[in-house]
Amino acid sequence: MLGRLHAIRSIAGRTIIGVALASSFVIAGCASSGGGSTTTNADLTACTVSSSDLAPSTTSTGTAPKVSGLSGQKITVDGSSALQPLFLQAATKEFDPAEGTQSTVNAGGSGQGLKDVQAGAVQIGMSDVFASQKETTPGQYADLVDHQVAAVVFTLITNNDLAGKVNNLSTQEIQDIYTGKDTNWSQIGGPNENITVINRPTTSGTRSTFDKYVLKGQKEIPGDTLTQDNTGAVAAAVKATAGSIGYVSIGFAAQYGNDVHPVCIDKAKAVAADVNSGNYNFWGIEHAYTKGPATGAAKALLQYIISPAVQNNDLLALSYLQLSTVSASAITAHTPSGAPAPEQLTPLS
Repeated sequence: MLGRLHAIRSIAGRTIIGVALASSFVIAGCASSGGGSTTTNADLTACTVSSSDLAPSTTSTGTAPKVSGLSGQKITVDGSSALQPLFLQAATKEFDPAEGTQSTVNAGGSGQGLKDVQAGAVQIGMSDVFASQKETTPGQYADLVDHQVAAVVFTLITNNDLAGKVNNLSTQEIQDIYTGKDTNWSQIGGPNENITVINRPTTSGTRSTFDKYVLKGQKEIPGDTLTQDNTGAVAAAVKATAGSIGYVSIGFAAQYGNDVHPVCIDKAKAVAADVNSGNYNFWGIEHAYTKGPATGAAKALLQYIISPAVQNNDLLALSYLQLSTVSASAITAHTPSGAPAPEQLTPLS
């Protein structure tokens, strides 16, 4: 999947590596260099999570029932690249053939999805965060109506050259890496190898979730970002770049299998049990926003996505969690005070 490394240039003593993935480009700071392989910090290997731990529990897909009156209608969706796989699978592979609709599902980041649905450019805006958390002015997205369709769990991943050496990071260590305090793995007791940070743009809902629940408001290194919001590009860049670290949804980590190395946070894993216990906080509620209550073919698609056909099949096959299986305490901890209640639609059957 990864194209060619197309540029290496030095900026302020750091190397920025450009990675081409289709039309996506990665700018990664702190270039890796070879070094010793000794791990002297026992906590770095105190927890291990593998791609197989994050693998889906099923491979089955749903079948959409026929709904009259939808044939020929177009449905436009964009936003979160972490949620895009669910809409692509359910809409273009199952819903459209059954209903005769034409769905277009693009990524671009949660912030873009919210802007576009507010502007009427799309019918559904996908977001990893509540709309209010992306507002630049109060009430900017007051017209948007929330539909909560899944929970997504994210994980830090490193290049495979760190497998067995950096399996677990504390919140403090992650903060020190992403704020630029630590630039070599040896500074936290790992191998003598420069740290390459693969980051996301500020429009990314995944980045917003990372900033809130992992960095806890600390500022990331400016400039170490993807030029396009694409979770797959992060995984591809981490796979290709020695000493690198990035973050992706567990569905992408599972998809890349042994090509990347998932990492525990504070000795907790990116799995349902640790999410429900409150030990693992790097996850979010997946939202599908409409401008006003959902109507027409877009409403029918959302009703299909929350139906058992998708929730018990496609959703699990793509490594999302059913919201109904996430503990009430975890949901409360990830819901802003005063957030409007989501619209309750009847699942399509």
